[in-house]
Amino acid sequence: MNTYTHTHTHAYIRTYIHTYIHTHTHTRTHKYVHTYIHTWQRKWTQTNKGRTTKEYFPDVSERLKMKLQLTQNITAVVSGHGKTRDYVHRFKVIEGPTCSCGEGVQTTDHIIYECKRLTKERDRLKRTVTRRNRWPITKRHLIRRHYKEFIKFINDIQFDKLNVE
Repeated sequence: MNTYTHTHTHAYIRTYIHTYIHTHTHTRTHKYVHTYIHTWQRKWTQTNKGRTTKEYFPDVSERLKMKLQLTQNITAVVSGHGKTRDYVHRFKVIEGPTCSCGEGVQTTDHIIYECKRLTKERDRLKRTVTRRNRWPITKRHLIRRHYKEFIKFINDIQFDKLNVE
């Protein structure tokens, strides 16, 4: 075998092996990730925990594809943990869970859909949503279809002022 053929044969073999390993590893990794996400989804569906978060993200793979810009307000609203009078009242930090608007228990649903103190902000969100959807809209569709406007609505809430009676 001459040097030219020998060099090209080795180059071909290296390329073939590299391609084989890369493809095989990628396929195994893809299968592993797919299996992992499937398992995660099954457990997520079966658990009773995270009910509020499930309303926004019932599908694990959809959530993983989203690039969320998390803030304290977003985390509190999407998880249902913190910042609302209903949540704080559970720990007996305050006397009652009633919203300062006087119209009901201050839950994340109340804040998004009902609180009279957020009417102006909610009306801006509703105008955007009702261009393509009906109001009220599910939380899943709110965060998937109207992410930018929803995030602005949530981040603009001044919970410290909202919770003052």
